[in-house]
Amino acid sequence: MAQFIENLLIVLLSLLGLPALFAWILTLVNRQSKASLVDRYGMNSQVYLGCLGIIIHELSHLIMAVIFHHSIQSVRLLKLPHLNQANGADDDLALGYVNHNWRQASVYQNVGNLFIGVAPIFGCTASLLGLDALLYPGLAQAIFKLADHPFDPDWTGSWTALTTNFGGWWQLLLLLLLTILIVLGGFDLSPADYQNSSLGLTTMLILLTAMTVIFTIFKPYTVVFMKAVMSFGVTVAMILTYSLVVSVILMLVIKLLPQR
Repeated sequence: MAQFIENLLIVLLSLLGLPALFAWILTLVNRQSKASLVDRYGMNSQVYLGCLGIIIHELSHLIMAVIFHHSIQSVRLLKLPHLNQANGADDDLALGYVNHNWRQASVYQNVGNLFIGVAPIFGCTASLLGLDALLYPGLAQAIFKLADHPFDPDWTGSWTALTTNFGGWWQLLLLLLLTILIVLGGFDLSPADYQNSSLGLTTMLILLTAMTVIFTIFKPYTVVFMKAVMSFGVTVAMILTYSLVVSVILMLVIKLLPQR
């Protein structure tokens, strides 16, 4: 029983807890950044500086909705927000949207709501990891070296890869610029995203608990299962930590910018 509880806590922390915590903090930080941009340079400035992230955000929702067989009603990957004070109509502050329906009786589609709601976190994480591998191979290799041995991280090998395998200055500058474009607009989960995720959370908790029970009972597979879970958790945590550092620095820089 003790081993099962330990395994379950690791599974829930790696697959749900850490991504949820980072998502919450990144949402708070990047909302502050966008609010400061809007205050200084107008509503459209948040779109200009976060356009790539917004597109990845909505595209992540769309891909997950298709995978879980939801009915897609309408899609807009990027749009400018606007106020309708002059004619009295409702404000339209959305930067993009994916409207979808699902069958309440389908367990698969209900579980899909969780993945659809949090999809931008993993979509942006995957995009950043891909950019790291392309523009700063040492950073991606450093992350993978830590994730490959979650029970005994290779800190020395990771540091060596980080400090010896990087591209030119223009590649690092491009990586920083693209990272800013992604983190500002991509990691901000809306209230609708959180609400959508909650619809599949209970079912997902049951499934993860059942999987943990099975892999704990069949001990030859326990280590393989737990290593895969922890490797995933370490990879996501490293990328999200990197994203959070960039987000915090960006927020501070924006707050120092002069008013238009």
